[in-house]
Amino acid sequence: MKHNNEGTGLQDLLEGFLFSLQAEGRSPQTHTYYSKLLGCLVRYSEKQSWPDRVDHLEVRHFREFLTWIATRSFEYTAGNNCRRVAQPRPLKAWRYYKAIRRLFNWSLEEGLIEESPVKALRFKAPPPPPIQPFNIDELKRFIAICELDIKSGARFCGLRNKGMILLFLDSGLRSSELAFLSLSDIDLEQRIVRVIGKGKKIVICPFSSKTAKAIWLYMLERKKRAKCDALWLTEEGRPFTISGVSSWFVRLKQRAGVNSPGRVHRLRHTSALQYLRGAKDSFLLQLFLRHEDLTMSRRYTQGLKQEEAIQAHRNGASPVEGLGLG
Repeated sequence: MKHNNEGTGLQDLLEGFLFSLQAEGRSPQTHTYYSKLLGCLVRYSEKQSWPDRVDHLEVRHFREFLTWIATRSFEYTAGNNCRRVAQPRPLKAWRYYKAIRRLFNWSLEEGLIEESPVKALRFKAPPPPPIQPFNIDELKRFIAICELDIKSGARFCGLRNKGMILLFLDSGLRSSELAFLSLSDIDLEQRIVRVIGKGKKIVICPFSSKTAKAIWLYMLERKKRAKCDALWLTEEGRPFTISGVSSWFVRLKQRAGVNSPGRVHRLRHTSALQYLRGAKDSFLLQLFLRHEDLTMSRRYTQGLKQEEAIQAHRNGASPVEGLGLG
């Protein structure tokens, strides 16, 4: 079957693909994710003067693009209007590779192209990074800086930051889930929060009485500057965005003197490992984290076992000490 793709360009495919995501009821976050990654591809192709027609593109074009993604560094404006420098991250190219494959697989299914220009492109999946939770000293530093703000004239920020940190840890939320919470999503009496997870799934997440108290104190202060129904507000009374949550956590880490690597998602890792220590059940952890299967839960279980192996070594299992050597 011949396909009439004369004049069809990357921008055309991207527009159609994004329309398809909307028609399938994909979440706004999914739409934004692919728009960002594939939009970068389109802009790069225009800057490098790639052929206008998709059927004139070759696999070398996409290898060139992925190499550029893996090796580039660039400046960007963070949520607090500060200029930051993004360092080269080779693993980032994997996300772009998967997005490109999905775009052309969709184009094949829709009959928009005869053959995928990336059919021969092979990209080895990177090994999953080790799961490293924040330690108790680092977590106490986060809470301490919140308490300092509460007592020193920045009460709103201190109460908000403490509530956000505790809810992140207690409920294992993703940053997108926390950012888009509204007042109606939180039930302090039942100590549950309703979140819209991946795939627009509505799920219920529990939290403790201590977290409920922290959120209640924040909500009292919130009333003085609220301009919308969003639960978490900036100092100006505006709702948080996903990038805003990311920038918020970077600033909080700096102020708390926490210098270990990791972004806000590391709080979810910390929550998962602590939950697993208490529940001792990877299936319950899967439900708690709202994963579709046990793959990620097994990674957390492996991470916890690794912690236990290191601790056992320090508590008498050292072969050198056991043999009386050294």
